Amino acid sequence: MLPTETSVANSDTGGTIIGLMWFAMIILMFFAQHHVCDAYFVPAINVFVDRMRASKLKWLNRWGEETVAGATICALGCNGPELFTNLISLFTHSDAGIGVVVGSEIFNLLVITGAAVIAAPTLPLLIDKASFTRDCLFYFLSIVLLYIALKDQRVDATEAGILLFAAAVYVSAVYFTMDIVDCLRLDERASQAVSASERMLSCGMQSGRMHGVDVTVLQILHSRMADGHGGPAESWNMDPTEIGIISSSNRDAAKLRPESGSIGFQFGRKPGALTDSGPLRYQDLAEVAVMSEGTLELTFIRNLVELVTLRVTAPSSEARNLLLERIGLYSLQKPWIHKYDATVVSAFEHLRHAMSSEKGILTKLVAVVEFMLDLLLKSTLFWCDVKDITKESRWPMCFFGAMIWLATFSWMMLEVAEAIHYNIPIIPSSFLGITVCAIGTSFPNAVASVILAAQNKPAAAIANALGSNVQNVFLAMALPWMIYLAYTDFQPIGMSVAGINEGVVWMMGTLMIVALFVLLGGCTLGRVAGYILIIVYVVYLALTCGETFGWWPVLMY
Repeated sequence: MLPTETSVANSDTGGTIIGLMWFAMIILMFFAQHHVCDAYFVPAINVFVDRMRASKLKWLNRWGEETVAGATICALGCNGPELFTNLISLFTHSDAGIGVVVGSEIFNLLVITGAAVIAAPTLPLLIDKASFTRDCLFYFLSIVLLYIALKDQRVDATEAGILLFAAAVYVSAVYFTMDIVDCLRLDERASQAVSASERMLSCGMQSGRMHGVDVTVLQILHSRMADGHGGPAESWNMDPTEIGIISSSNRDAAKLRPESGSIGFQFGRKPGALTDSGPLRYQDLAEVAVMSEGTLELTFIRNLVELVTLRVTAPSSEARNLLLERIGLYSLQKPWIHKYDATVVSAFEHLRHAMSSEKGILTKLVAVVEFMLDLLLKSTLFWCDVKDITKESRWPMCFFGAMIWLATFSWMMLEVAEAIHYNIPIIPSSFLGITVCAIGTSFPNAVASVILAAQNKPAAAIANALGSNVQNVFLAMALPWMIYLAYTDFQPIGMSVAGINEGVVWMMGTLMIVALFVLLGGCTLGRVAGYILIIVYVVYLALTCGETFGWWPVLMY
């Protein structure tokens, strides 16, 4: 019996509904990738960076500098989802892999740069000439090499090897940039500024008195883009007042707004500023983990995406317990105080605490999702979780364990994209890769860039966006290609690169737009430029959607 038009229509409608339901699953995969990066991948990288900073060997110290680590090791943390998505797409023969990388390139440069400028408290935003010029030149080179590699719709070992060699050249250029600048005297002021920054970063921790206890504090930002382990060394004193714990230089400023709640952990550089994250209030203190010896880790949640941890170390366990008692005394909303547990037991405890709190339904929903992910992650990575400071020496195992989970969630994301295409055939997998998957894997970077900009560090976000784009091509594309070539006895890889010409034009065009704004502004970026960059990305999405769904002809094949 032939199917009737009604049954066919019902079948199509059912497939569309199922396809739309798969979108919820793909969002879950985005969150899972971000959670792995946030909880294991980036912490392992941070331990590595800290150890490089503390090394007695000068050539290793440089790997701990913000400019070098940000463009190399930290960029790997940012690009982990894209790298594994491209790798898994090769083995599953999905069309989404290249699209994810190309889409991420365009999203990073337009949205991250635009959002960082818009969120910056001080404008115009000053751009470092040396690093910006270097990254623009290498990004231009990466686009050219990518086009050459893909124009014949195949990739061989030579082309992948050239890209990997270019990655090594880029890392070397980042490593020696300031040496070259100092040698050529290209920008003496920039050189002096960076040198001062490097001296500050080498200190790392801040010392002072909190609640009458001598402590040192290390600030850790929970972000794929931010390495929060650096900071200027300074002395401060925080003692209890009638409205909280504030530094003496900010006591009068804090009293002006007692209704804002008890204020905690506020440094004395300027009113309303804690290190580089803005004021951290006791009302935002969500969790206190009691670590080994004299160490506490205090986690503040100011919104669903902005988390900051202070690692506070007292000279002894007795002083730590006294400090813990006084923190609990002055907290308006009692935080969850516990010993840090890397096992699944803490996942159940965290869920119980979240469900019993007075937080909103959205916060509790996020807690349920985190619980499901933690059951997987903590059951496999508890033995090398570097957030337990007694296990920091196991950072390589934590790093590679996180890589395995990133690969797993990348594979699941691609499978979900194929399921969406199967149920809604009008949506190609390549389109999902260059739009939905690209935005999903890069969205945490955009959120982090806004956080960095609000901390008056938007230039770091912009430098990271450019550096990540360079590494996206040189590593997130080339490394998976080389791995797959080795797996197939170095037989050339056939590539479905429909629309790659248009993608390359967009990549080159967005680079020229950003460079033009910087040049016209005299190595600065203003708020108008930020809004224009966001609008350009909206136009890009609209054009891509129109071409995919046949609203107008394809502009370029």
